[in-house]
Amino acid sequence: MNTNTIPVSMIGEVMGVKKSNNTNLYVGLAGTMFVGSDRYAVVITEVISPKSVRVADMHDIDYSNNLNKDDNGNDFLTNDTMRNYVKINPNRTGFVSTGDIYKLRKNGRWIREGRGLWETGAVHFGHADEYIDPSF
Repeated sequence: MNTNTIPVSMIGEVMGVKKSNNTNLYVGLAGTMFVGSDRYAVVITEVISPKSVRVADMHDIDYSNNLNKDDNGNDFLTNDTMRNYVKINPNRTGFVSTGDIYKLRKNGRWIREGRGLWETGAVHFGHADEYIDPSF
């Protein structure tokens, strides 16, 4: 792939990123997943390492009513709201965070574990933005 061109599947991502926070990650930090021309609100449910996080789709009610701004202007969900993003483990001895693992790749994109560097579905953290393109 030529690194001087933008794949068609990434145009929405490149044009839509308003803010991206790749350093100060925490549980509850919101983000946006880019899939073609669509955008989906997501939230970090677990920080595994500085380059690995677990991410879940944000519930519509939380996107519409429960987003807050932290001191750096990032969108986030409170600890109280984050209770909706865990489940009880099979032994009923604790909680397990929900969602898929995303890794920070060498090209600076957060991509779902097991997917390629330039595949669609990258996540940018700091701002939750949802948009479903009505053209499709």
